[in-house]
Amino acid sequence: MKRVEWQPCSSAAIDRYRYRAGALEIVFADSDEYYTFPCSEMLYEEFLVAPSKGRFVNGVLKPHAETLGWTPTPKPL
Repeated sequence: MKRVEWQPCSSAAIDRYRYRAGALEIVFADSDEYYTFPCSEMLYEEFLVAPSKGRFVNGVLKPHAETLGWTPTPKPL
C-alpha cells in the first residue's frame, strides 16, 4: 500500500493534512492528534482550493460528515 505523507498547511487552524482511501485526515494547530473526516475526491479538491481551510472544515466538511453519522474521534499521531 502506498504511504501517504502529511502535507503542511499554512492555515492558522490546521497544522497538516493528508488524504487517503476516501478520508481527509487533519491535525489541528493546537493538537498532537488527528481527526478523520469522510471525504470524496471532489470534496478534497474543494478543500485544497479553499481560501480558508479552517472555515471549509467547519462550514462544509464537518456538516457533510455529520450527515453520514460521523463522530469526531481524535487519534494519536
